[in-house]
Amino acid sequence: MNSILIAGLLATTFTLAQNVNAAPQGPKMRDHAPGMEMIKTLSRLSLSSEQMDEVKNLVTAFKANHERPDAPPERPDKPGFASLSESEIRSLVETRMVTQQSQHFAIAELRSQIYNLLSESQRNMITELEAKRGSKRETAHGPRRGANRGADRGAMRGQPPRGPRLPFEELKLTDEQIASLETLNAAYRETRLQRRATMDALRDAERALVRSGNFSESAWDTLYAEYKDDLVNAAIEDITHKQATFAVLTDVQQAEMQQKRENIDALRRLFSDN
Repeated sequence: MNSILIAGLLATTFTLAQNVNAAPQGPKMRDHAPGMEMIKTLSRLSLSSEQMDEVKNLVTAFKANHERPDAPPERPDKPGFASLSESEIRSLVETRMVTQQSQHFAIAELRSQIYNLLSESQRNMITELEAKRGSKRETAHGPRRGANRGADRGAMRGQPPRGPRLPFEELKLTDEQIASLETLNAAYRETRLQRRATMDALRDAERALVRSGNFSESAWDTLYAEYKDDLVNAAIEDITHKQATFAVLTDVQQAEMQQKRENIDALRRLFSDN
């Protein structure tokens, strides 16, 4: 079993992890998704033919038992989304989280199974590779501080620094609308940073559990119970913020944005079906 086939299987499988983790989305994030890092890491471990076969069997079985879910619709221009009440938003978030936790457990279980196939030296190599990646990120971008990363990347390319990207930039916004959006973004920035810190802590705890040798569904549920309230509240705050930004637009602008998004979704479905 060659490494290219294994990489292909893992690539299609770990796109699930990207959706479940609610990580930043878009083409530019694909290479930075947790699954993509695992693929790159495994490709450097010189897996034996027996290990390659085992990985292939695990991933094939996983794909047979778990359908890839669609990304959750959190766009504020989705019909009815902007008018959701606080209680409706909470119900939506909690219902979605039940499904996501089940999907996320399945991914973590697969990670644990693959990790258990590795030798001690291969596991040590994973630790070394992760440390090098972390050090490289810190050197290139500095601590992850949200909006500053875009400015840093622009400076490295010789471009003048710019502020955080505002939503709906493709529309002809008035100065008043731009000022309102900037105010909303500034107010939400601290919440976003706190959410990132929570997600980083959760991912670290997940990784430790996956590699502990004591991975189980009950241990996974216990871990998530510690973070559930924070995750629910963060998702509610995120949706509320999106509602507020969408409300800055006029009715005409809202309709224009909705039509553009529908066109993009139709094209995405067209190409994903091929």
